[in-house]
Amino acid sequence: MNSRIGAYVSSPLLAAIFTLSTPNLASPPVSIAQPMPRGAALFEKACIGCHDMGGNIIQPGATLFTKDLQRNGIVTEDDIYNITYYGKGRMPGFGEKCTPRGQCTFGARLQEEEIRMLAEFVKSQAENGWPKVESYAD
Repeated sequence: MNSRIGAYVSSPLLAAIFTLSTPNLASPPVSIAQPMPRGAALFEKACIGCHDMGGNIIQPGATLFTKDLQRNGIVTEDDIYNITYYGKGRMPGFGEKCTPRGQCTFGARLQEEEIRMLAEFVKSQAENGWPKVESYAD
């Protein structure tokens, strides 16, 4: 290649590479993957099978949307905690000391702090209309 032509081709190319590789100091760096909040991770692990996107595949009138929660007497995080711990109706309890046995999950039990995080997550999601939570699980 002629050295004159090479100078014309390489200058814009080098300028583009330099521009794209120089950090933009005016704006903060963008994080590609944020860790999933612990409550969201627990929800994905223990609840999403029946309550995907705040719905309820078993009982359509018992969703995790604010209108259904309120209609069913679930108003506070403590209310959500109690139902998650002990169960109610067709929903099994997930607490470590949940009784009677037939009302409780046959799967893994959750610790009290985990149920608190779940209750906080569900309340927050309900108040915000169940926005999508990105999953960054393995």
